[in-house]
Amino acid sequence: MINIKVNKTRHQFQRHSSLEFILNVMDISINGIAVAINQNIISKVDWSTTTLAEGDQIDIVTATQGG
Repeated sequence: MINIKVNKTRHQFQRHSSLEFILNVMDISINGIAVAINQNIISKVDWSTTTLAEGDQIDIVTATQGG
């Protein structure tokens, strides 16, 4: 198991879990979001191949409309 933070909340996942897997397990809608790991934006096409490591910090930002 590895410990990571998602939006500053600690979670445990299996080693070698992909970013896509984590988003699915946490039931996070992938529409209109941006994801960064350790302050590096991860392109949506790379979510399935990006694996997480002990201590990684994931920040998920949801796009909002405004005027």
